[in-house]
Amino acid sequence: MLWDGNGYNVSSDYTGPGSAANVTASSTQPFFGHIWTAHDIQVFLPGTYAFDVTLGGGVAESGTLTATVGPGQVGMHMLFDWNGGLNIDVFVVANTGAMFGAGLLYSTQTNAKGQYKCDAGFTGTLVKNCLYDMPIYGSGGQPVKNQVWMFASTDGDGDGVMGIPMVAGGPFAGFNANFNANLTAIPEVPIPAAAWLFGSGLMGLVATARRRKST
Repeated sequence: MLWDGNGYNVSSDYTGPGSAANVTASSTQPFFGHIWTAHDIQVFLPGTYAFDVTLGGGVAESGTLTATVGPGQVGMHMLFDWNGGLNIDVFVVANTGAMFGAGLLYSTQTNAKGQYKCDAGFTGTLVKNCLYDMPIYGSGGQPVKNQVWMFASTDGDGDGVMGIPMVAGGPFAGFNANFNANLTAIPEVPIPAAAWLFGSGLMGLVATARRRKST
């Protein structure tokens, strides 16, 4: 991923496919068994944002994607193409120079009775955040937790769950996408000197926080 170092500051900076963008990205790593692409990627400065997901014009998403980017954080909105679904809205809020996943559980973790702590039927202490780590669907290995990143994904809407839930109508409705990145300056490239290259630590969208609601 390549970022020019600038940021947007109002929701209306996103107008659908073809919006002004300041990040480009590419990857050959499958996500749940399918190659994905991200485009129309915009980095947002601190503020509160609301995006009309129907502007994407791809999958039949409905509603509004909302998020708050706090002081010392950055936000990133993108359109995501996956398994034939186009222009899936994703927004990530990241802390700078912070740890991702402190205290999170992996989806395969069990208690002494062999119950999956992240399963909806688990009767123990409520687990709000679980990182998917099963070795299927071509995912890029077990997500790393408790690691410091330059940009570390965090809870962007105050519900206590890492990431921001994707809206209804898309293939990942109700799931929270998280990704982290380390950056390296690349002044030798003939573009603005503030440009940054997202390093190999990028986790794509592999770390998906599973949401559980209390009953």
